[in-house]
Amino acid sequence: MRNLLKIFCSSVSLVMFATAFSSCGNDDTPKIVIGNDFYYWESTAESTYGDAMKNYGEFKKLEDKTEHNLMHIFGEDRHYVWLRHEFKIPAQFRNQPLGMVIPHLRFAAQVYCNGTFISQYGAFPPNEQSTLFKAHFFSFPLDVLEQYETNTVMIKVFIQGDSGISSHAFIQPARFAYPAFERMNFNTTRIYMLLFGIMFITFILYLCFYFNIPAFKEFRDFALLNLFTSFFMVYFFATELPLYTSGAISHLALAKYAFCIPGYCIVYFTYLFAANYFGVKTPLPLRIMRHSIIAVQVVLTIVAPDYDFLIKISPPMMTMVFLQIAGGTVEFFMRLWNRDTRRKAVQVLLGFSPFIAGVCVDVILRIYDSTQSFTYSMLFGWQGAIVVFLIMLAIRFTRIYRSNELLKNHLQEEVESRTHELKEANAELSVLNEQLEKDKHRSDMDLEMASLVQRNFFPQPNKHFKGWEIAICYAPQAKVSGDLYDYYSYNDILNGLSLFDVSGHGLSASLVTMLSKNIIARMFQKGFRNNDEIEKILTKINHTIIYEKGDIDNYMTGILCRFKNIGNGEQCMVELGNAGHPYPLMYSKIEDEVSELRGTDGKKHYGAIGMKGIMVSFATSEFTMSSGDILVCYTDGITEATNQKMEQFGAERIKAIIKKHNDKPSDELLKKIMEALFKFTKTKPLDDDITLIIAKRTDMDEFVSDDEHEEEFEDGLEELEDAD
Repeated sequence: MRNLLKIFCSSVSLVMFATAFSSCGNDDTPKIVIGNDFYYWESTAESTYGDAMKNYGEFKKLEDKTEHNLMHIFGEDRHYVWLRHEFKIPAQFRNQPLGMVIPHLRFAAQVYCNGTFISQYGAFPPNEQSTLFKAHFFSFPLDVLEQYETNTVMIKVFIQGDSGISSHAFIQPARFAYPAFERMNFNTTRIYMLLFGIMFITFILYLCFYFNIPAFKEFRDFALLNLFTSFFMVYFFATELPLYTSGAISHLALAKYAFCIPGYCIVYFTYLFAANYFGVKTPLPLRIMRHSIIAVQVVLTIVAPDYDFLIKISPPMMTMVFLQIAGGTVEFFMRLWNRDTRRKAVQVLLGFSPFIAGVCVDVILRIYDSTQSFTYSMLFGWQGAIVVFLIMLAIRFTRIYRSNELLKNHLQEEVESRTHELKEANAELSVLNEQLEKDKHRSDMDLEMASLVQRNFFPQPNKHFKGWEIAICYAPQAKVSGDLYDYYSYNDILNGLSLFDVSGHGLSASLVTMLSKNIIARMFQKGFRNNDEIEKILTKINHTIIYEKGDIDNYMTGILCRFKNIGNGEQCMVELGNAGHPYPLMYSKIEDEVSELRGTDGKKHYGAIGMKGIMVSFATSEFTMSSGDILVCYTDGITEATNQKMEQFGAERIKAIIKKHNDKPSDELLKKIMEALFKFTKTKPLDDDITLIIAKRTDMDEFVSDDEHEEEFEDGLEELEDAD
């Protein structure tokens, strides 16, 4: 504690020295003091020097000598003002260049001497740039000065926010004025560049500490506190940066991201640092208040469209800042009152005491003399606070290091103990691994059996009917599949077929397919006998499956087709229902075109099968098929299959193959599509189950029995698998 008191005294001395140093530099060189004799006239953005001279009699004496005198007269809104001063050159200043120094002039200004444009500081709208805290120097060459007559200085000023002109402006020979200007600039802008460097290095140092010791959150908070303070410093010396003076960074962006947001974050992280330094969790309501305030402040500042908006929201923003400070003050006194945390509370108070002293010095100086722009002592006080906290955190770091040294001395014993425990754990793990291998083998056998049962549960893909050539590819992604297909026939007459895709993969999806197959077949056969519409059959299937599967989450999409031969069987009427499934394709021999069957009922279609509490409306289509026409149904495992570039196979490739090879039998057409799919995906494994149905309409008298067709079909599938 005694060391901390010494640090406190040294820091306060640093603040007082910095203040005295920044105030020095005045000399007794003769000068023409012009700050007390400015006259002003409000004008417009388009006004010129000639307009100002025409309105010479309208100028009023600028009586207010304070730092923000123009704001006091015109407010914080945008205005254009001409300032006038007249002077005669004393004998000792004649026949030499003069310089005018204005310690403080905001927002932007253009200077004329005897009608001649001299120079400009800052920029006028629409791309306005403030001169911020920089002093102003204007050089008056000999050819514009009246050596024995009255000289008129006209200054066109764009004012916005806390604008004003210093009452300590003066004119001297340039050889004296410019050094005075440089001293002022050092005190009001460049000195902060040193502070920026100190704080940024401190940020890097303590961020490294935090990365190595994440448990010490106060290291992180202290690093971020220094980071945002260094950003805040940029606002004070931005006029020394080419990025700002060239206009690459606008004044609005600078005000947002180098003044407002860093200022709010400084208060936020100061609070957070103190809280984590105490090591006590802040009450939830207080945490919510702090997070909400900083979020509102940052968002409103980022979305601010212009500088006027920032000025207008500054009162509520400052209110929120004071709320943060008030909350931190309350919590500080709570910790000070608590005996367990009192010591740390005193340490925090001593740490911030240089900053508090700097604030007091600033307040006293500005109350004593409100006409001058002093260097901000609080910023030097903040450097003192950083030094104090650096020492405090260094002490804590040293304690951690010593603790690690003690741990290192006992590390061998700890390692031996842990090694023994690890050997025992490895032995137990070996037993568990052996048991796991047995369980996995048993599970694989069960899955293989489930796959065999499921395949036998579905009809054989080489089934043929009168007037139809049908080929089916059924390829589960795993051992079992969530795809389901079926035929509905009487003797050799095909009455209908179905294709459904259950959500999900694996065993749960396969069980739903086996549950649903009989339900779908029963509902179709009953609806077929009653001549029900296909949408009604799908609706009954939906209700029954929802009831039968209970709380199982899986649902399914699908296609249900009903066929009815017309006349002598040359044509077939097809009624197709679609429950949220990929659109089937139909090739017309007459039109030589492949089209998607999207539904011809004119209704909106939505919903799938098996979703409890969801309204459904299934798409239906009616069309005729003649000899040579082809119906193609598939699951999305085909169209959504991707290659190494993550491109999807898509339906367009299927359409092109069907159109090109429409004269081939259904099994050869299926083989062409699957060859194209495997060529497209190459070595990339499939991500979903695949089922593809090719139903080609033929003449009724060209029927080939299943026994005659089976051998050819199986040979084709074997060739396809060998090619893959």
